[in-house]
Amino acid sequence: MTPRERVLKAVRREETDRVPRFYRDVPEVETRLRHDLGCATRDELLERLGIDFRWVEPAYVGPRLVDAETGRRRDIWGVEYAWIEGGHGGQWEPVDFPLAAVEDSAALDDYPWPRLEWFDFHAVDTQLDRYRDYAIMTAPGVASPGVLNTIQFLVGMERTMTDMLLNPGFFHVLAERILEFNLAFIERLYEVAGSRIDFFRIGEDYGSQNGLLFGKAQWHEFVRPTLVAMTRTPKQHGSYYYQHSCGAVRELIPELIEVGVDVLDPLQVKAAGMAPAELKAEYGDRLCFSGGVDEQELLPRGTPEEVAAAVGELVAVMAPGGGFFVGPTHNLQADIPTENVVAMYETVEQEGHVPV
Repeated sequence: MTPRERVLKAVRREETDRVPRFYRDVPEVETRLRHDLGCATRDELLERLGIDFRWVEPAYVGPRLVDAETGRRRDIWGVEYAWIEGGHGGQWEPVDFPLAAVEDSAALDDYPWPRLEWFDFHAVDTQLDRYRDYAIMTAPGVASPGVLNTIQFLVGMERTMTDMLLNPGFFHVLAERILEFNLAFIERLYEVAGSRIDFFRIGEDYGSQNGLLFGKAQWHEFVRPTLVAMTRTPKQHGSYYYQHSCGAVRELIPELIEVGVDVLDPLQVKAAGMAPAELKAEYGDRLCFSGGVDEQELLPRGTPEEVAAAVGELVAVMAPGGGFFVGPTHNLQADIPTENVVAMYETVEQEGHVPV
């Protein structure tokens, strides 16, 4: 069974020879793992860990995004980021929200929106050919578009939440401008890819550790229409809809299923209401789950033996009947030891076989 065959059977909630393995990290973790495991490239690392997925995206060929003098970066939307050191490494944090002071939607006409010509979509064709035996997903970033998260970076989180209630007209116009680019990007991507992308990923966050970030009424008014619009073309080409949202989103799951979500990522087990056994029992016949290996406490602080035990328990609950991809609940961070990453995936190899 090829990795692609394994994943597609699992998402259809059919039994597989073993549980599909999912992976995500931050760049410094990839560098360390490649060094520790003797892998020259990222593809070699994914092969070493037995990962069943590969990710594709067009090549960026647009204006320079890194300031050579300050070292700061901008994304395609004009949001500026600085590298902030932390206790176990660092990360890029937004330091400028370019539309934070803009309240008149007419002013958006003069904003420098991204352009399709900044991307070489033909690069995707080469990637698709290289990874044809794997389950192929659109890569995090521009190829996993979101509207809500983009608004949060353009105006700031607090402003996003208040605009939903106090300035909905501006919110809608801003969402339409972002969606205009996203839809054109998706159409161009699928003109090249056709039916070869197995999973179309949208990356947005609707939950906190303890509940939803905002009410269901706001989700229905401001978020749902953008999801329907962005998944129309992928669905027409046979892609499964893979929705990323961190946090406690259990009460939103019926709405996500109704809007067409096939896979919910991550199964964030430490968030309120996200108990694997309960979610499997309630939604396992309609939804595939991805993740489940705790990145908040288990992977950074546990021993390899504790990781192995927890992964074995998780697989025993989630794997029967398919509908599960095992992996971390978030990007592997710099405080997670290499031996715990290896233990997670080696346990899947040893205990992740599903009886047929």
